[in-house]
Amino acid sequence: MIEITVAVADGATVYVPAPCRGVVAKMVAVFQADTVVANDTITAYRSTTAVNAVTAVTEAGLVPEVGVPDATNKGLVFDPASATAANQVIKLISGSENGSAAAIVTLSLDESAYVKQAASEA
Repeated sequence: MIEITVAVADGATVYVPAPCRGVVAKMVAVFQADTVVANDTITAYRSTTAVNAVTAVTEAGLVPEVGVPDATNKGLVFDPASATAANQVIKLISGSENGSAAAIVTLSLDESAYVKQAASEA
C-alpha cells in the first residue's frame, strides 16, 4: 500500500500523479476548519468518473473522515504508464457551500490490486 498526503483548498481541483499502477483503496480527509458543514465533500476521480468520496459528517471539523468507495467504479486503475493522460493522475475536487471544505487528504493506493483483463488486452 502506498500513501499520498495532499492539501486541498476549498473549491479546488488538484491533480495528483499516480506513483504506480493501482487503485484507490482508501481515502481519508481532515477538514481544516471548525466550521465545516455536513455534506461538504472531496471526491477522487479518474478522468470524470468518481472512484471515492469523503463527505463531512462531523461539523466540528479537524477530525478524520473516511471516504466511501464508489460501488461501481472503485476498481478503476490509475497507471503512470497509461497511454491515456487522464488515467495517469488522481483528480481531487473539493466543494462546499460556505467555503469550509479545505482539507488534508490521504490517499491509499493498492498497487497489488487484482485487475481482471481480457485476453485481448494482455
